[in-house]
Amino acid sequence: MKLIVRYIGSTVLLNTLLVLAVLVVLTGLFSFIRELDDVGKGDYSVASAGLYILLKMPGTAYELFPSAVLLGSLLGLGGLASHSELTVMRSAGLSIFQLAGAVALSGLMLMAAVAIIGEFVMPASESRAHEVRLAALSKRVSIKSKTGYWAKSGSLFINIKSVLPDMTLINVNIYEFDEGDLASVTNAKQAQQLPTGEWQLTDLTKTRFNPTSLDTETAATETRSNLVNAELLQGLSVPVESMSIGNLLAQISYLRRNQLDSDPIELALWTKITNPLSTLVMLMLSLPFVFASQRAGGVGQKMFVGILLGIGYFLLNRLFTHLGLANGLSPSISTLIPLILFTLLAILGLRRIT
Repeated sequence: MKLIVRYIGSTVLLNTLLVLAVLVVLTGLFSFIRELDDVGKGDYSVASAGLYILLKMPGTAYELFPSAVLLGSLLGLGGLASHSELTVMRSAGLSIFQLAGAVALSGLMLMAAVAIIGEFVMPASESRAHEVRLAALSKRVSIKSKTGYWAKSGSLFINIKSVLPDMTLINVNIYEFDEGDLASVTNAKQAQQLPTGEWQLTDLTKTRFNPTSLDTETAATETRSNLVNAELLQGLSVPVESMSIGNLLAQISYLRRNQLDSDPIELALWTKITNPLSTLVMLMLSLPFVFASQRAGGVGQKMFVGILLGIGYFLLNRLFTHLGLANGLSPSISTLIPLILFTLLAILGLRRIT
């Protein structure tokens, strides 16, 4: 049994890695072609575009992993079925659920791999990729809001117009309130975070609102400790889907503490949690089609249907997450419903062929 487990596991793993490599290379090639449109702008060269694409590859692999698992398992197990190796294993006394257990073990290894990529490799790689591109193009991090990025820290409301790739804040306005009344407004040309975690404001003007007068003063520098957390600014240059679970939890904690809407970040968190689980679901979903093809013809047709189901899972997952967010549904529920539905579908498929 151990030999069969290792054989099935190695077959699924090798085919999954092969499919993943092909998908990542093809996606990277198309992305590189798109990046050539920006070559020549600023210091953005072909080498910079190539480095950007290479740094984006861990994120691409993370996104394509479930699809690669589905295709790899269909190809690997389909190859075993076409050479009658699965039939021999069944004749030796192994049940379908025992074979499914062997496949599930390899699925657990793949789950661990995708979790490691998503938590440790992708966030750092994506962040570095955006820094390289923005620095070469001599651009600042674009802020979607017309009024800039807004943050809240206690009685302070901070408005940031733009952010450089090294997380230097440009044109910062700090509004301080005292018992609901505006107490002061501070404008700084830029702010940089010191190694101690404090922020150093440069070339600033502060206006204090007194009961009977306004006092204005200027200063070359000022140090503040109660400014925005630099980790929260990663969401400006890197999509929240590319952030680590730790950073997402920090974002959620910050938003809840300041009584702000945290649903989009919670949705990204639950998507991050369920993505490794979806690799196992895709793997188990492929089994009914592989084993069913042994009883009847049309191996290619059944595999095509399996691929369509995999595509349907991702479309349904996106549909539920966006509809759930728009209609106030809990992010955990909207991300778990497609996973549960397709898990039940895989179980029913396995029971049908036993």
